[in-house]
Amino acid sequence: MNRLLAFLFVPVIFSCSAKLEKEEVLAEESSALLFDYTLDTVIIDSGDSKPYLDMKLVSSDYVASEGLLYNLDPGTGRVDVIDIAAQKLTDQIQFEIDGPNGIRRYFPTGIKKTSGDDLIIRDYYDILRMGTDKKLKDSYRLRNHTLAGDNLRDGQEINGMGEVAQDGTFFASYYGYYPSNGPIMGLAKVDFASKSLRLIPVDFKEQSAKLTIRWDFREGKSTVIPEFKFLTLDKHNFIASNTYKNELWYYDAGTDSVYHRVYKSKLTANVKRGNFRKRVRSMREYTLAKNRKYQEVVFGPIVKDPTKQLFYRYSREVQQVPDRGGSFFRFVLTVFDDQLNQVHEEKLALSAAIPGEYYANKTFVHQGMLYTFLDLKSQLAFVRLKPTFYHEKN
Repeated sequence: MNRLLAFLFVPVIFSCSAKLEKEEVLAEESSALLFDYTLDTVIIDSGDSKPYLDMKLVSSDYVASEGLLYNLDPGTGRVDVIDIAAQKLTDQIQFEIDGPNGIRRYFPTGIKKTSGDDLIIRDYYDILRMGTDKKLKDSYRLRNHTLAGDNLRDGQEINGMGEVAQDGTFFASYYGYYPSNGPIMGLAKVDFASKSLRLIPVDFKEQSAKLTIRWDFREGKSTVIPEFKFLTLDKHNFIASNTYKNELWYYDAGTDSVYHRVYKSKLTANVKRGNFRKRVRSMREYTLAKNRKYQEVVFGPIVKDPTKQLFYRYSREVQQVPDRGGSFFRFVLTVFDDQLNQVHEEKLALSAAIPGEYYANKTFVHQGMLYTFLDLKSQLAFVRLKPTFYHEKN
């Protein structure tokens, strides 16, 4: 279960190994674009059904073309289909758990509704393609001996918590030395038609280990508070980002190139400072280090609005507000255009709280509005941000 947890790009083309990358540092573009927003809460009517919330919608998939959210309960094999505009549960799909058409191999971790109407289930080591009749159509195992193409080295593994393309043609994720908590080496793409693996080495300039809190609470037993990496699909291209630095890597499938961008924010720090203990020896030290870590800047996943061709990202950082008598979480919404230029940053009001213990909870864009999962324990709900863009009048 721990595993479940107006500038031009400068291309870096990979063959067998990564070449040195030239880092681009980008500030917000000057623009006459103005921005406003409103926030409210949306509660979903689930009828007599109890919604599955234990994984905080990690195992769900929002389909923009349908306006529907598919939420998988990995324990029962039930998929709730939620109409976001109507704000209610409209259908349920029941899969078998075990047997030849069962969706459980290790532990189901997610679902993807494809444009071809298949439902693809992630099961960490296996990807299962289920037809509209709820029967198994095909499966793909994330191992060397089952995939043609590139080979993982000894000790390397593909992270099974990756993403499936909307057209259902491939699976993308990170790969690296996951079994030994070693370094992440790059991006992996599994093509479903050919059942082949493509490894894309990337130098992520890894710093997350220096920001991880570790507590060895008894011999052979430990717990950690890590940093996180995210992967966003942009059609057949990948966007890799993380929680601790204002940066991303963009893999362009058309040119087989990787681009690295580092951004400059005017509203938050651009990198986590790490002013907290990394090795702790007691619950008290663990809690204190965690609280200090959580006050430093954290960047959430990048989310695409497929209609407006914009990308959004929430970030947060504790800021001192003397006239309010203390410190408060300040949330910032960053807007990127279709070329991933940063076009706007908005400091949200102090009354605005984007849910999520560390980074923002699962967020998607429905009809131009950002929905972020809000855990009300027994009800499925979202914090909804409605952005408004307009141009400054002369």
